[in-house]
Amino acid sequence: MYNDAVEFLKSIKSKDTVVIIFNNDGDGICSCALTKKFLESKGIEPLTISQPMPPDKFLQKKIQTTLPTKIIFLDMAIDQQPNIVKRFASICDILIVDHHTIAKNMNSRGIVHYNPRFKDNKIYQSATYCAYKLVSEIEDFSEHLWIAAVGMVSDYNLEDSQDVVSEIAKKYSVERQLYKSIFGRLADMIAYTRATGMLSCEEMTDLISKATLENIETVKNYDKMLQSFQIVDNEINAILDDIEKNAERIGQIIFYNIKSRYGLSSIVSTRISGKYEDKIIIIYEKGKSDAHVSARNQSKKYDMGKLLQKAMRDIKGSAGGHEAAAGATMPAKDWEKFKEQLIALTG
Repeated sequence: MYNDAVEFLKSIKSKDTVVIIFNNDGDGICSCALTKKFLESKGIEPLTISQPMPPDKFLQKKIQTTLPTKIIFLDMAIDQQPNIVKRFASICDILIVDHHTIAKNMNSRGIVHYNPRFKDNKIYQSATYCAYKLVSEIEDFSEHLWIAAVGMVSDYNLEDSQDVVSEIAKKYSVERQLYKSIFGRLADMIAYTRATGMLSCEEMTDLISKATLENIETVKNYDKMLQSFQIVDNEINAILDDIEKNAERIGQIIFYNIKSRYGLSSIVSTRISGKYEDKIIIIYEKGKSDAHVSARNQSKKYDMGKLLQKAMRDIKGSAGGHEAAAGATMPAKDWEKFKEQLIALTG
């Protein structure tokens, strides 16, 4: 499947109309920027469309108006929506590059589905890592290694990506952890700009694809990313202080009801999980109608995606994610039931 993905990319011609659909986070943005640069080297300017998971209901209309010959899904667990993929496959060829838990093998005529979990379902390699490895099979992409670094750090888990981590550490003379380097700061800037909404994911993809590590500060819209970083970083620091004082601690779980106009639950849960690696971090936002959960655990004692799904037993809503990171949405009236079931599941 890896070789099939490489061949798919090789087969793209300058006459092709290519649409890239990517997840609206740092990993999705950076994997898209790398793929965009690869296509531009072939004389192709792809249409880029960022999406949440599940994708919005207008996605099909957006794509059909472009009459694409190729669609590339990046960092999208689109195999959870097989009917969408099949509808697109009726009009063009499709490449899926993903790293989420596999719901369905979509490989078939006209569809190439690459996910490192086909080889080992426990492996965790970001979509940016996968994209960098794929395009590097075709041409030398070491000049853009910094983009791979930012995307990989954005997705947090580097354990199974150590070959590229070694390249990054050697080329840029940084520690292998990467998080405390310039790449960690850029990853935060992407996340914080998403939070403020000062730039769209497409605009950030365009910025990154036009920049080099040396000149990124001079590229159009970088000032908005910097401004977003300063605004959100101040708010996050205040929230982190409040968590230390007021979070609810029950057994292995730390619960915190976050209140922020910037939707920082995912960012905060990741930051806190780095400090309390053995704990389950549950950052939740409870509104009048819905409750949203961002969950993290770095110890690998629990599979957070599966744990949240089990805790949603008999509750209408959705839950899913990775072993270390997951999320859930439910009616606000069911929050206490979800909380009780989660506590019972973790002893």
